[in-house]
Amino acid sequence: MRTGTSFARDWQLIKVARSLQRHDVTGSLVQKLLADAPAGLTERIAAIARRLGEENGTELVTHAEERLDPPTLMEGLLLTWGIPCESTEAGDGDVAIAVDGAATAVREAFADVRVAEPYLAGYARALQRDAVLERGAGGRMTIRFPHRDE
Repeated sequence: MRTGTSFARDWQLIKVARSLQRHDVTGSLVQKLLADAPAGLTERIAAIARRLGEENGTELVTHAEERLDPPTLMEGLLLTWGIPCESTEAGDGDVAIAVDGAATAVREAFADVRVAEPYLAGYARALQRDAVLERGAGGRMTIRFPHRDE
């Protein structure tokens, strides 16, 4: 704040700052690009999102403790991002993490499910090379981590 300003003005600025949400133009921009995008552009955006997910996942792996397993890392990330998920373990040791792609939390984190799916697929593959993201009915996404023998 500038020196010599009034207390009332400073107080008003503080109130405005507290009442406004974080300003993020990128979410609206991505939504508008995807709404009007021809198929080729949508595919390019998805490819970029996948690569970005792989890069971010690789960076996490280099900083994570060795004993943390990939499904636990992925579930922890989703929960940290405010995205509800459900993790289940199959009898053969495979782990599946289900995410509702139509959920508000996913749209808030990624602006559009067409960005979320490839990004999460890339991230999961960076954590474990044979991990896959499967699309289900109603926007449901399932990230599968096959059991690995240690």
